Amino acid sequence: MWPRWVRALATIWVSIDSTKRGKFDVAWTLTILLFGPFLLPFYIAGRPFLKDEKVIDCYFWRLLKACQNLFLFVITLATSAVFIENITTPKSRELAEVKRAEIKAGSILGIIVMFILLGMEKFSFDFMKDQIEKRFFIKE
Repeated sequence: MWPRWVRALATIWVSIDSTKRGKFDVAWTLTILLFGPFLLPFYIAGRPFLKDEKVIDCYFWRLLKACQNLFLFVITLATSAVFIENITTPKSRELAEVKRAEIKAGSILGIIVMFILLGMEKFSFDFMKDQIEKRFFIKE
């Protein structure tokens, strides 16, 4: 399901991150390698903290934030793949030139709209996250 390069990058990142946080975590590295990046939010939510890292000490809250970031990554990856496929489609004799131009123009407009919507989602999630953290987690 996942492209090999995405699985390899996620595995390399987990191994580097776990080493940076204390010791190399073989279990998580193998888990991400075998089952793919869908389990990455669980690693991010449960990993040890760095010395000066300011993190909310609530596993489910960290898991929610990590899932939101994975969602954005997956949607961005899918949108980019469809865009590249539509733009680089070889000239097919089955489609008229006008139809190929419509597909390319629609793909360009679609990727612009998608990135605007993803930016709005990220902004609104971060705004809500800040409000919730101030109200429930950060005590002054």
